Amino acid sequence: MIISVVNQKGGTGKTTVATNLAVAFASKKRDVLLVDADPQQSSLDWQRDRPEDLPHVSVIGLPYSNLSKEISRLKAKYDLILVDGGGRITANARAAVAVADFIVVPTLASKPDAMSTHSFFNEVVEEVAAMKGKVKGAVLFTMIKSGTLFNIAGQEQIKEFGFPVFDSLIYNRITYQEAISQGKSAAEFAPKSKAAQEIKSLFKELSSSL
Repeated sequence: MIISVVNQKGGTGKTTVATNLAVAFASKKRDVLLVDADPQQSSLDWQRDRPEDLPHVSVIGLPYSNLSKEISRLKAKYDLILVDGGGRITANARAAVAVADFIVVPTLASKPDAMSTHSFFNEVVEEVAAMKGKVKGAVLFTMIKSGTLFNIAGQEQIKEFGFPVFDSLIYNRITYQEAISQGKSAAEFAPKSKAAQEIKSLFKELSSSL
């Protein structure tokens, strides 16, 4: 199974989602590979800081140009592969979508982000779907600020794309930033935190969708 966390829009929390999901699967005794296809290599930085006594997550850097070829080889070695698809570059995003069995599309619930995500679906998802058939996945609302109104207009615009949307929500919490700086998931860093509960909810919902 290959899951790509991908959107052309930057700043949507792709690495946060990818690393937390990787740990969630690894904690269930799955042999997990996290592929960092983002030129910024944030997932690789996270892995370098990861304590050795925590559930193991293999992480490799793989440029988008090699993604399709190498993924076919790696599938035989791992139970699950998560791709941190990076952003901004259409070719990166297209490669991450093309290799995936399921895509998680993090996005902010704002009108500008809705427009950017709409472009991602038009320029990437629909093009890949035309080649490989249906692209399975769901949109995930992320970086939501506590104490503010969840942007209704942005939500509705994104839901109009006709692509599934997760019920689970990821808020903009300092716990995620502190956890990733120590090579941990939110659940490992602060097991009773709201961030840990959000990832637990997302993992359960994602698992039931696969």
